Amino acid sequence: MPQKRIESEKIKQILKDAFTKNLRYKIIALIIAIAAWAYVSIDENITVKLDVPFKLDYSNDTGLVAIGDIPKDITVTLWGPVDSVRALGPSQVKATLEIGTPVKGDMKFEITPRNVYVPADNVKVLKVDPSKIKLNFQKYNEKK
Repeated sequence: MPQKRIESEKIKQILKDAFTKNLRYKIIALIIAIAAWAYVSIDENITVKLDVPFKLDYSNDTGLVAIGDIPKDITVTLWGPVDSVRALGPSQVKATLEIGTPVKGDMKFEITPRNVYVPADNVKVLKVDPSKIKLNFQKYNEKK
């Protein structure tokens, strides 16, 4: 019995020392750990894909109309702080391709992140899909 009591006392002393020795360093380490956790959780960025409305904008002075697969929506990949990205909806992000005055025939266009409007300054557009479209411009009522 005395042997078990001595071992029990040793265990109690070891546990007591573990929590009370070098207490200052343990408190400092805890504060650093909490600060690091807060920094990482606040500064967390995410990547999200959104289908957003796509608008083709061109001058119709020449009487030409676009024929081809003009997407109604395009998929954009956004990257930024969690709260900012989650606050954005498809109606807030807009994609517009301004091509000026088209010429008759086939034309190829590239859709880039610059063609996408995002109202949050801290959110970046990483990718646009489709990134290219091919259109054919013809006079109105003229067959291809």
